Amino acid sequence: MTENFSPAVSVIVPVYNAEKYLPACLESIFIQTFQDFELLLVDDCSTDSSVAVAEKFFEKFNGRLKIISLQQNTGNPSIPRNVGLENSRGKYVLFVDNDDLLMNNSLEIFYDFAEKFRADVVYTRRGYMCDEIGNVTVAALDKNSAPVENPTLETADIGERVKNFLRTCYGWAPWAKFVRRDLLVTNKIFFPRVKISEDVLWSFKVICAAKNFLRVPNPLYVHRELKNSWSQIERESDDEIKFWLNPLVKGLEYLDAFMDENNFFALNPNYRFEVTNFFVKMQVAGMLGALEKLSRNELYEIIRREFSASRHAALIANLFVFMAYYRDKNRG
Repeated sequence: MTENFSPAVSVIVPVYNAEKYLPACLESIFIQTFQDFELLLVDDCSTDSSVAVAEKFFEKFNGRLKIISLQQNTGNPSIPRNVGLENSRGKYVLFVDNDDLLMNNSLEIFYDFAEKFRADVVYTRRGYMCDEIGNVTVAALDKNSAPVENPTLETADIGERVKNFLRTCYGWAPWAKFVRRDLLVTNKIFFPRVKISEDVLWSFKVICAAKNFLRVPNPLYVHRELKNSWSQIERESDDEIKFWLNPLVKGLEYLDAFMDENNFFALNPNYRFEVTNFFVKMQVAGMLGALEKLSRNELYEIIRREFSASRHAALIANLFVFMAYYRDKNRG
């Protein structure tokens, strides 16, 4: 990749043990009708042949492909995406998962919409879903919002956007959002290092920061739904609690840091409460099955260890005590 190359779009792909699906992913990017892009692959210490697979595409991309190898595995796509963003030079950024696919005209449509509407974000509200054996369906990514049949700019009112966020009117997936790079860099919108829900936290910042947020009806992305995804792995009850406590603690800190610097939330503390409450409930919902299997004493010990250094220790500890109390009370 030449030093003076200034592409219109930076496509960023975090890579980890993706040798099975990565060739199809890269081929779908290579055949784009819009070719003014760079491709940054950030390998998170893969233990399979993912890097070797990617290197076979160097010649095809003719200098537009860059592979960045991290020195230590980070455990999820957050840091690889951040590293990709830091090394990107495009006017716009699109994050693509290493087992997913683009339609052959996705970049062209995204880019044309962004330029025509001067959009900070072009959000595709529908996507193709593909299972492991290749069955493809079209699904809405924002099932709780009114569908759009034409490109539609969302309200600029942050309060209304936050309400829509709380009603889950916007999908969380980063790959559904074609974003102006300066929006991310200027507002310091990076992915938090959490085990899960990093996409929810990142999307919240993007939704609040964007001046022009455009929803489009075009399904432009093929998301592969795999049974062995990180969130679906079966764990022991105490490990499951810890898994969801991680984003609960770090996610609240991430939200607090953002809302501390945003004047809207200083003037509207009720919105701040609602956002925090929404995020806590989301993480707790993920651990309900494990909560059923643990006693109050076991829960207390897990929480005491995991939250010892958190500013939210008292809040979250009380939350779990009340949950366990009402659980046991309802059991009779």
